[in-house]
Amino acid sequence: MASELDPEIPTGRNSEKLPKGFVFVVFARFVSNVAYRMVFPFLPTIARGIGVSTATLGTTLALRDLVEISGPALGKLTDRQGTRRVMVAALGGLGMAACLQGASNGLVVFTFALIAISISKVSFDVGSSTWTGASVPFSGRSRAIGIVETTWAFSFIIGMPLAALLIRLGTWRTPFIAVSLLCLITSSALWVYLPSSSSSKGNTSGPQQWSTSTRLILIAMIALGTGHMMMLVTFATFLEDQHGVSTSGLGLVALIIGVAELIGSGGVAMYGDRIGKTIVAKSALLLSLPLSLLLPLGSSTFGLALFIIAAWFICTECVIVSMLSICTELDGEARGRMMGYVYAGWSMGRFFGAISGALLYEWRGINAVSFAMTGALIIGMALLLIGFRSFDDSQTQYGVIR
Repeated sequence: MASELDPEIPTGRNSEKLPKGFVFVVFARFVSNVAYRMVFPFLPTIARGIGVSTATLGTTLALRDLVEISGPALGKLTDRQGTRRVMVAALGGLGMAACLQGASNGLVVFTFALIAISISKVSFDVGSSTWTGASVPFSGRSRAIGIVETTWAFSFIIGMPLAALLIRLGTWRTPFIAVSLLCLITSSALWVYLPSSSSSKGNTSGPQQWSTSTRLILIAMIALGTGHMMMLVTFATFLEDQHGVSTSGLGLVALIIGVAELIGSGGVAMYGDRIGKTIVAKSALLLSLPLSLLLPLGSSTFGLALFIIAAWFICTECVIVSMLSICTELDGEARGRMMGYVYAGWSMGRFFGAISGALLYEWRGINAVSFAMTGALIIGMALLLIGFRSFDDSQTQYGVIR
């Protein structure tokens, strides 16, 4: 049963029927996630390919996340131009940036491509989240956002093993060229088949008035992004160093992590609206804390390491999907701009996490990463516990933070 804080149960046809064009948005999100995530499981391979250390490339990834702090400006653009235009342009930009990554012959060009990937990806994420928030009633928002976010998992389940195969058949550059073509084709299809969208009629130019709870939730996204990125930039190197996992083996690991994320996002899609968005976010975050602390135990056996990492990704995916569902309703008059701030906070955290995670691992190994990651998640949970006190999850109109 739903709690007093979180009592809504989807009812009626509006909660069950997904909007026209939803399938195209989901597939486009999958393509964008493949383009964005391909660097993570093959970080050591790519670093060797362009002649730099893994720590150097991991630190460069932090620059990519720093650029994504441009989210508020991109969100404002989304409100003005409409979500379809923004998504189409962003996906085309991802294709060109992925092509540049594949053609890179050194760190400078690769870094420039990473920056272009960042701007394009955050534009698409803001546009697709804004579109979903405006098209689906809040009582069914976890279902819709959960379905969209399963593409994050499928990018690992389907995309990364294929990328590993392409690397094996060609070079580390091959999958970047392939995903570039896929982005450009999908961008064209999105323009043709997605219904046109109008610009926001709300106030998107004046100063944004936020409650204390909204501010705490946005700050919590920084802490959560920090912990998440620490895991992302170190797990491949950790498995390679401790257990000698090869490039093909990392493709299999990516597949398992993708299944874990699918369990998390799929679970929220099926049950998040019934259990309650805030309850899912808090419970999953609480479960991720001991898993973060137990990560160093994975040095003993490969199976244990993989189990801990997979379980951690299940929990964090539940947190991410639930938080996005909640945040799409924080400001219904300027939803694009609000989601821009949400992604900016998440990206700022990932910026801190990429730098600290890579450097901590080189300095003190996985033990230091484990403690730092746990600390970041504890801070995020404390902020959410306070911020959610005034959140009425039963509302079906925007303005649910008092």
